[in-house]
Amino acid sequence: MVDQENAAGSPEKGMKEWNEFLAELEQELGSERVQKWIPKLTRFDAANIYLETEDSFQASWFEEHVRPKLKGFANANHRPIKVHLNNTDKKNKEKKEAPPLSFDPDRLDPEMTFDHFIPSEKNQIVYQLLQDPVSFNPIFLFGAKGVGKTHLLQAAAHHLQKMGKRVFFIRAETFTDHVVQAIRLGQMQSFRKAYRDMDALIIDDIHIFSKKSATQEEFFHTFNTLHTQGKPILISAPVPPAQLPEMEPRLISRFEWGLSLEVGATQQTTLLRKKAQMWNIALSEELISFLAQKFPHEATAALQVLLLRSKTDVLNIPLAEHHLKDWLARHSENALTFEKIVKKVAAHYGITTEDILGKSQMRSMALPRQIAMYYCREKLRLPLQKIGTLFHRDHSTVMSSLKQVQKALDEKSLSLPEVD
Repeated sequence: MVDQENAAGSPEKGMKEWNEFLAELEQELGSERVQKWIPKLTRFDAANIYLETEDSFQASWFEEHVRPKLKGFANANHRPIKVHLNNTDKKNKEKKEAPPLSFDPDRLDPEMTFDHFIPSEKNQIVYQLLQDPVSFNPIFLFGAKGVGKTHLLQAAAHHLQKMGKRVFFIRAETFTDHVVQAIRLGQMQSFRKAYRDMDALIIDDIHIFSKKSATQEEFFHTFNTLHTQGKPILISAPVPPAQLPEMEPRLISRFEWGLSLEVGATQQTTLLRKKAQMWNIALSEELISFLAQKFPHEATAALQVLLLRSKTDVLNIPLAEHHLKDWLARHSENALTFEKIVKKVAAHYGITTEDILGKSQMRSMALPRQIAMYYCREKLRLPLQKIGTLFHRDHSTVMSSLKQVQKALDEKSLSLPEVD
């Protein structure tokens, strides 16, 4: 627990609720993070908690990660308790003006162009629309990991740059880091100029903004500024806008102003043949099948590593097994299984694996069970009879469960937890 020994006031008034809040926070974030990031308590009374931050970075972290959890924070008499921050970083106060930060876009991969992208039949429309991204704004790409969303976004960035446009391609985690640094050093004006003085903004993996209130707030205003000026905004995520977890409704509605496009997977074998042609190497069909099977989402990356480590163009399966031993071990450990699906779905809904595999028909148990069945079908491609055996259910119950989950997804009334 955070050291609060020097606080003044009666522990019965305000302090009890604060300690309980910190205990819950430690359960969620871990005691080490709470010890490090929660500001020191200086004083309190029945309706106020006063904290002293070490610097503006600690203050911004508190506002980003803790402040949203204080909604409804009150004492035993249901009287709201306000939490106040006081920044005593004298060095920051004495600074007249911090040097401007450099808010640079992420580097584009020169190979991620439209010429090097192999669209599947499902991706033909996406492929064509991205070559004229001004027709719809924003364009929101969604799809599973490894289907090519990043490649398409970077290809659009290359294409726009060739047209003479100033393009800002950024990964969501970089955007978040830029926001935090700008707040910390008082450089929000420089941040806004960097992001808004552009002809196009492209953000990859925007679901990472989940639960980050300060990041979402800043992106909301950046989006509005660019959209009002008619500047293209391209975004990607694993799920469509309505299924983004912990995302502000006003952002979701803006994502839906334009066009949402699902990106389907191109066969890994096709991608490997294309890469072999580009790199002028000979790959046997046996090796192509081996890499595609062992690395269903990273086959081309595995091939690149194999080439670097083997230092030869004459490749075969024994050579791949030798040089990719660590990759094979990692993918074996990380491979999705029935047990992992049940465990992750149960953890997401705050129940146990026994609850999912049990007989209870309460919705709090039945819905997670149906979702776990759905994932076993979609992710593991298990036969219906096998799923029934694993969940101790008959064939018709499995069929009904899968249909209910799919219907909810189609109606956008259900957001699936991540299990990958």
